[in-house]
Amino acid sequence: MTAPVSPTATSRIAVSTAAWALSCAALGLWWLLEPGAYVLDDVTNEPTSLMMVLSPAAGSLLFLVLGLLGAGLAVSLVQAGTGSAGRRALAAGGAGFAVFFGVVVPDLQVLSLLGYALAILGGPILVAILLAGSRRHRRNHLVLALMAAVVGIGVGTGQIGAPTVELFRNIRDGLATVGPRPLVLAFMLAGGLLFAATTVTAVHSADGHGDSPERLRRWGRRATILAAVCPLPYALLRMTWLTPWPQGLGEGHEEMLDDGVRVFGVSLGLAAVGGAWLTLGLISRWGEVWPAWLPGLRGRPVPVLAAVVPASVVALALSAASVSLVVMSLQNDVLWLLLMLPAPIWGPALGLATYAYYRRRTAPTGDPRALSRQPAPDARVT
Repeated sequence: MTAPVSPTATSRIAVSTAAWALSCAALGLWWLLEPGAYVLDDVTNEPTSLMMVLSPAAGSLLFLVLGLLGAGLAVSLVQAGTGSAGRRALAAGGAGFAVFFGVVVPDLQVLSLLGYALAILGGPILVAILLAGSRRHRRNHLVLALMAAVVGIGVGTGQIGAPTVELFRNIRDGLATVGPRPLVLAFMLAGGLLFAATTVTAVHSADGHGDSPERLRRWGRRATILAAVCPLPYALLRMTWLTPWPQGLGEGHEEMLDDGVRVFGVSLGLAAVGGAWLTLGLISRWGEVWPAWLPGLRGRPVPVLAAVVPASVVALALSAASVSLVVMSLQNDVLWLLLMLPAPIWGPALGLATYAYYRRRTAPTGDPRALSRQPAPDARVT
């Protein structure tokens, strides 16, 4: 995992990007032929998406044209000569496509869905992992007992039970009314991620140079710490829902906490804390070697993509949500929203932290500029 990105791997990523671009072109063509199927102007709340400024016909034509151009661009990126001016222009184009499809087209809806998914699925997944590793690590029992106590208190106080089930039903019904728009936004976000991967790997495989190891390590660590701190205000705000003085509900909405919202809000806050902890893995030893309490994986090197892909998705989702959050804050005169969820800072910081991690993990082992050495396969991390 420490070798430079091979030409074969770069070509595969470029082919995947080209295939996605052709799918995007096909989607645009379908929308041109069936204008009623266009969904990017379907915003049920306030119009906070940049795509709202385009008519369905203009948006459909734009995706058709960019899809066709993007397919050629993805293939050209891996064929241009090393260090040529043409390659630099293609790299700039690839970065532009990544920003458009990953940041401009998606909006806050993608980040909301990611947060809901992590809040709902994060707890059961963590419990399953802790249970699987509890035979070798007894301290897992303590964490599981603490989690069971929290759930017991929730059931005893009535916060977990019928209200929670009803809340999940409301979320399900709400998603049903949204329609396919979130899926389309997720598809566009995937395209942004593919164009970013194609551009970075093509440039990295061609020259692999840039900042010095010391400078890269320094700004990468700063970006990682900044990205890890950004979700803490949101988590703290959600934790106030456990107190008699809940914050962030809006005036006169305290009664909402009796409908299972309290537990779900706290779950979102805990998901933010988990995100901060995972972010620190980009500069931690356990971000390179699986910890010992993970059964079947402990001691093995963490695949680079296992950290880079999810971190990149979250970074793009946060960057895409920035426009929506800024517009909402200005429209409703609630600037504190940007203090609670500083996505305009959080997204770029996480993106830079992820890039620094990628550069460090893919530095050639024989290169004196390599930033770190890959740990031995039998290494153990507690």
